[in-house]
Amino acid sequence: MSNQFKPGDLALTKVFDVDIPAGSLVELIERIEKGSLIRGKGYAFKAPTPGWYVIHNSSGARTAYGENELIPLRGEFATEQQKAKESEPA
Repeated sequence: MSNQFKPGDLALTKVFDVDIPAGSLVELIERIEKGSLIRGKGYAFKAPTPGWYVIHNSSGARTAYGENELIPLRGEFATEQQKAKESEPA
């Protein structure tokens, strides 16, 4: 999945994480490698999976998400979503 994302891409969040609700639009800022140290407000942990630091487009909140917690909004995924939307009755 790592080749699916690049910095600057937009994505939707699948899960609630700290300050960002599930289903939120975010911008991918910086890639996180598995095992990297993640520091937050009063906590630190090693990333269990590859992921991204993201910025919430509405609030400006910044946090880390695993790649499996993000839905890309470009490429093949966007094409399939657009096809599905076009086939829906008006």
